[in-house]
Amino acid sequence: MNGGKRKVCANCGKSYIEGDKYCRYCGAPMGQPEYIDDTIECIYGPPPVKRVHVCKKCGFRWETGLMIDNERWCPECGGPAPGVEVEAE
Repeated sequence: MNGGKRKVCANCGKSYIEGDKYCRYCGAPMGQPEYIDDTIECIYGPPPVKRVHVCKKCGFRWETGLMIDNERWCPECGGPAPGVEVEAE
């Protein structure tokens, strides 16, 4: 994966999965110049919550299990895709 470096959105600096066409956090198209991260991430926060996202534009579906879910945009088409909390199994 890019020489061991994590791939990040050039617009907002959030990590993305190889193959995403649009950022899940800010909706920017992928493949832009590299983002330089000079911040420190906090490891504390609420426990992870499972959420299901379904794009309102193209119907693409994915799940997340993040502490704070700020994915708002579809990685396939860039359309709006709010997450819905689901019960833990």
